[in-house]
Amino acid sequence: MSPQNQTDRLPFLLEIGSEEIPARFVPDAMAELERRLCEGLAAVRLEASGVRVVATPRRMALLCDALAVRQPDRETELKGPPLSVAFAADGTPTPAGLGFARKAGVDLADCARVGEGAAACLVARRTEPGREAAAVLAELVPAVVLGIPFRKVMRWGTYDLEYPRPLQWIVALLGGEVVDLSVGHIRSGRVSRGHRTLAGNREVVLAAPGDYLATLAAAGVMVDHEERRRTIREGLKACLAAEEPAGRLLEDEDLLTEVVFLCEQPRPFLGRYEDRYAALPDEVIATALKAHQRYFSIVGANGRLLTRFASVRDGGSDHLDNVIAGNERVLRARLADALFYWEFDQKQSPDQQVARLAAVTWLEGFGSVGDKTVRIAGLVDWLWAHGMGDGQATPAPLARAARICKADLVSEMIKDGKEFTKLEGFIGARYAELAGEPAEVCRAIHRHYLPRSASGELPGDLYSSVLSVADRLDNLAGCWLAGFVPTGAKDPYALRRHVLAIVRIIIDTKKSVDLLAVVEFALGQLAHCVPGADMAAVRGQIAEFVQTRLSGFLAETGGQDAAVVRAILPVRWRDPLAAMAWAEALAGYRERLDFQALATGFKRCRNILKGAVLPDSELEACFERWLAGGRGAGGEDFASLPEPAEKALLSQAAAAAPALREAERSEREGDAFGTLSALGPAIDAYFTAVMVNAEDPALRGVRHAFVREIHGLFARYADFGEVAPLEGA
Repeated sequence: MSPQNQTDRLPFLLEIGSEEIPARFVPDAMAELERRLCEGLAAVRLEASGVRVVATPRRMALLCDALAVRQPDRETELKGPPLSVAFAADGTPTPAGLGFARKAGVDLADCARVGEGAAACLVARRTEPGREAAAVLAELVPAVVLGIPFRKVMRWGTYDLEYPRPLQWIVALLGGEVVDLSVGHIRSGRVSRGHRTLAGNREVVLAAPGDYLATLAAAGVMVDHEERRRTIREGLKACLAAEEPAGRLLEDEDLLTEVVFLCEQPRPFLGRYEDRYAALPDEVIATALKAHQRYFSIVGANGRLLTRFASVRDGGSDHLDNVIAGNERVLRARLADALFYWEFDQKQSPDQQVARLAAVTWLEGFGSVGDKTVRIAGLVDWLWAHGMGDGQATPAPLARAARICKADLVSEMIKDGKEFTKLEGFIGARYAELAGEPAEVCRAIHRHYLPRSASGELPGDLYSSVLSVADRLDNLAGCWLAGFVPTGAKDPYALRRHVLAIVRIIIDTKKSVDLLAVVEFALGQLAHCVPGADMAAVRGQIAEFVQTRLSGFLAETGGQDAAVVRAILPVRWRDPLAAMAWAEALAGYRERLDFQALATGFKRCRNILKGAVLPDSELEACFERWLAGGRGAGGEDFASLPEPAEKALLSQAAAAAPALREAERSEREGDAFGTLSALGPAIDAYFTAVMVNAEDPALRGVRHAFVREIHGLFARYADFGEVAPLEGA
């Protein structure tokens, strides 16, 4: 490439050709390619504009409307030795001065003298010429391509590189010129490939980046994924209008995105299946259509599925009848299997299926799925009696749902990893319904698997919610004891998601649950599986894990300030509903001057005590002492304190205790913080007037005990140090 002005811009194209990459890998890879290359270009000082990435299963292409053909020149500055070192007393250069100039690549006479007095030194300034873009890209692009993170990668042949599928070609064009670079064993050029069938996979020569989309279109490849998305949408609507005007597609954006990245030239069509398969639940048919075939379901005016399906061929319209017949034949086999499972499973009652769960291992060393259902029932009873219910016996429908909620795991429809495993719960509910179980039981069986994602739909009703929490608590306790503790990005049993779901469900039901107590109960049900385990230590680990998840939920989903969350959780994490309420109340008091005085006083108490504060286990006893008028844990009599400021604080704190108790009992969290804030001026006056570390040892001891009790009173409600004003603010 001939030398050009550093202000010149040319279009740039990078195409990465490979064997077909799994559709679910492509969207994330596109985003990573764009991000990494743009960040890389910025880092090497090559300005780029109009960058976008398009992709098909066989290629990812980055198009840049304008890329600088050369880096701008850069002024660099190198600091040298002090003038007193660089020059002798008579002004002649010393070896140090001459060596610096030689190292900097400039004449000593061209070096600047910067600074005054003893700080004066030599400075060499020079212009570093920018490099040609082609040379920079040759270094940058291979690292970007091979650095794209994929869920799975492979190696092939004897080549020492990894990619999801074997690389086949690389196109790199800056303007009309090839950027000479290598990605592993693949050298760049201007030759791409056309569609496998429509163009016979022939080589396609690209003249310039601007010709890319049109040239590939002529070779049967619709490279722009958004154009393919529009083509599929419009094509399916046209097929429906022509062949099934009363039908409409069952909306499924995830499926549409997957189909977009399964083809290079979409050709939508409709197929059909026999009416006898309509005996299956719509959800089973829709799953059979989507799970392996990537077909779209079609619903009629009544909301039920029609015996039609929509799909997309990667190719043209030639021999489309044969393609449709082939797709119908494959689907017929899957639906026949589903119908067999459906009819066979109904020959057994839910109780007969539950009996078979004893032969299904849950976790090695932790019993069967049958054992798990017994533990779930125990947890359901505990939850109903301790916050989520009315404290009476567990209602019969909920108890029944707990017993049979896992029955479908041994059904032909679900077991052995068939494509219908995503229907766990739904299938169980339908079998229970057909067996005559009450609607409440069926609903709880169906919805206890919700939410299925971090932000997914919640169970909604109370029975389903209690059953879902019980199931997840047993998963958490069992997997933790089995050693499947989440580490870094690894969480094989989705324990983070389970805990987040527990928190979301409890808050959604507006029920108060002591998480530490229920975790202890869940661990107790499994203690016989791990004799000798330190259950107290495990309980502490799980408690910390739960608190971290709750903290994230309150800060991210609940919208609470992180400092407020840190202040509340140490004393309120065990009850998620209360933690949210107390955090919301605390947030409303942070800007009040009396509250700021309170929080500052809390910090000063802790600083004076230097860690000798009351432990959490003694905070309730401390509060009881304040209700009785205020004395030290060692029996210290605070009435003997001499200073008016400490007498005033003692009197006000003792008077505040009953009001705080009443505010808690009435769940008026804001009133509690209002009462505490009213103590702010008194504690501020206390630290202004009183020398806590008095010279008299006896007085110093009583004052330390007093400060400890004041700190304990406040610490019962929050770690106010987290929301105290910064020093000097």
